[in-house]
Amino acid sequence: MKNLSITQQYLLCVLNKNGKLPAFGLEKTLCLSAAGVLELLMEDVLAFDGKKLTVQSTLPEEKGYLRPVYEVVERKQPVKFEAIVEYFSLTFTDKHMDELIDSIGVSLAQQGCVKKEKGGLFSGKDIYFPNETDVDSVVQNIRAELLEDGELSEDIVALTVLLNKSGDLQKYFSAYEKKDLKKRLKEIKNTPQNEMIQKVVEYIDSLLCLIIVAAT
Repeated sequence: MKNLSITQQYLLCVLNKNGKLPAFGLEKTLCLSAAGVLELLMEDVLAFDGKKLTVQSTLPEEKGYLRPVYEVVERKQPVKFEAIVEYFSLTFTDKHMDELIDSIGVSLAQQGCVKKEKGGLFSGKDIYFPNETDVDSVVQNIRAELLEDGELSEDIVALTVLLNKSGDLQKYFSAYEKKDLKKRLKEIKNTPQNEMIQKVVEYIDSLLCLIIVAAT
């Protein structure tokens, strides 16, 4: 399997057959931006004191696809986690999210995981068609760690939780497997070492609740 990060794997799994995120996929954009922040936290590039994010070190070259996230935190620090997710996902235009998707998409294209094309005659946007073999590799890795006897890594826990939150996990597993996955996710939720991942999910839930209230 190619050495893909949480954010790269997440985008690869949520891209649709048209090479983009669904038009009404707010959960997916929230989870994608949250994945970027979480990845930088896990790499100790960002720090989180329980309330706000700050930059802790320079952005490694191999994490260049997360520069959009890094630069926003650097510019606004100290800044709330939710504010960064909102910056990319809850604006009047898709400019910031498109920038993040392009940055991650290009990194996937460089590894042959997606095919990059222009999005139609009148669209200036790039679109990214996922390589099904690479998507399957990600899914098989989740299966090996969560449903078999593989060692459970922090990356796979984070990826699985985010895919579940955005409603994408279920399309890759059978009804029988989903039952076992649900049980495993509940166990993961109650594990102290996954506290940061659970906090991320709680932030996403809070933002979704605010959006629902605002729309009513």
